[in-house]
Amino acid sequence: MPTAIRHSFFRRLRMAAAAGLAGFLVAAAPASAETALRPLMPSPTRWSVDGDFAKAADDEQPRNRARMNLSGAACAPPPLATARCLIVNDEKKYAQLFRIDGRTLRPGAVIRLTGQDQRGDPDAEGAAFADGYFWVIGSHGRTRHGDEAGDSRFVVLRVAADRRGRPMVPPSTEEPAGVAASTRLGDAIREATGLGDFYGKPLAANGVNIEGVAVAGGRMHLGFRGPSVAGDGFVLSVDADAVFTARKPLHPTVTRLALGTATGIRDLAAVRGGILVLTGPVNDQPVAPALYLWKPRTGALRPLGPLAPPSGLPEGAKAETVLVLRDRPGEPLRVLILYDGAENGAPTEYRVAR
Repeated sequence: MPTAIRHSFFRRLRMAAAAGLAGFLVAAAPASAETALRPLMPSPTRWSVDGDFAKAADDEQPRNRARMNLSGAACAPPPLATARCLIVNDEKKYAQLFRIDGRTLRPGAVIRLTGQDQRGDPDAEGAAFADGYFWVIGSHGRTRHGDEAGDSRFVVLRVAADRRGRPMVPPSTEEPAGVAASTRLGDAIREATGLGDFYGKPLAANGVNIEGVAVAGGRMHLGFRGPSVAGDGFVLSVDADAVFTARKPLHPTVTRLALGTATGIRDLAAVRGGILVLTGPVNDQPVAPALYLWKPRTGALRPLGPLAPPSGLPEGAKAETVLVLRDRPGEPLRVLILYDGAENGAPTEYRVAR
């Protein structure tokens, strides 16, 4: 370990021990110090999308098309060949089902998330599948430049599905059929230590902005792109069922993860033994994307390595989604990374030793 990294590590360790802060987690070294994780296949064209993710109307500006702004995805448990998955974007009022067929993503039915008369879109930033539901999280934050976001962003959505991920209510493109919504998280964020001071601030001012969600063990874990404070990113964890049960306590807890300066969480995914954390810059800082393994029960945070981008990735595209393809005991993880700002997410496979 280089001297500077070693000194930084022990300085953080002494600070955490002296403060006695439960949940103040320290990585053994920044992910940038680890060996880079390289694409299993260097070019994203080795994975393909059968058509385009909806909707790609000819009159839309390319940067506003859903397929250029994919921000989260989740699948029902394997085998993937028989499972349905859900993908969300941060520009539209709908999500979309898809299947994984070999190395091809096959888009399916569109699911309307909010009513047509709802002001703004939910700014859907993450998706998870657990306990018979697809879960979708809105950003709960203001836009990059601080204009009013509207109530639509301050929402958690839930779609009941069978064990293969098929919605229990037939999807509709006209109304949010079978989609339950909750606005309970706003107060929990506002009152959370370390997060409340940044609630309602624009992202450009280090404001609160959720980008990842994972549900495991009855807890919903929310990963924040911002704020980043003293090199720490934030996870807010709550009782998952309570989010949709008005009188049930949320029991919120806040965890600070030592991710590095100006580094936030871009996505979360539940795996055996913990939560995968995909990181990246809070805004446009020169921060390489990386993967970590966080274990909520023990507080351990382990860097798995920075992500080397695939060849041909558009300038400005950022790693935004981690989708678990295979999670078997004693084997490396197989994950698919999708890049915001790239056509259909430029799906790229990585194998990750844990």
